[in-house]
Amino acid sequence: MTHPIYLDHHSTTPVDPRVLDAMLPYFSEHYGNASSRSHAPGRTAAAAVEQARERVAQSIGASYSEVVFTAGATESNALAIKGCAQRRPGAHLVTSAIEHRSVLDACRRLEADGWALTVLPVDRFGIGRFNTEEEIDRAAHLIAKQVRTLRERR
Repeated sequence: MTHPIYLDHHSTTPVDPRVLDAMLPYFSEHYGNASSRSHAPGRTAAAAVEQARERVAQSIGASYSEVVFTAGATESNALAIKGCAQRRPGAHLVTSAIEHRSVLDACRRLEADGWALTVLPVDRFGIGRFNTEEEIDRAAHLIAKQVRTLRERR
């Protein structure tokens, strides 16, 4: 094989050229740490992050305070799951055996803190074949489930 075939664009994706163009000044000219607002470069970076937050909020119909930027999937998954946990401690969480490692890790930590956890099984092909009415009771507070599209090979 001359060129590798990369199929995991959920893990890492080429940067859209429009995003790259918008970000270039922050890689070369305005590279201050947005968390360090005690100096001008940090304040410039922080203002850019807040402007981006506002643009994202407007584009998805959310409020400014609902937009949270993270470093990636692991942090995002943990933040979302733990955020739900804080709203209803000790409730019931449902996930599947093949979720992202960060989802399973966060669920196991919550289980250790008192949440009821149901990990739904999958078949030998990795497909969950469960009856939601039997496997997921109405008391479930959070269901963490990946969405995938399967296509037949032709």
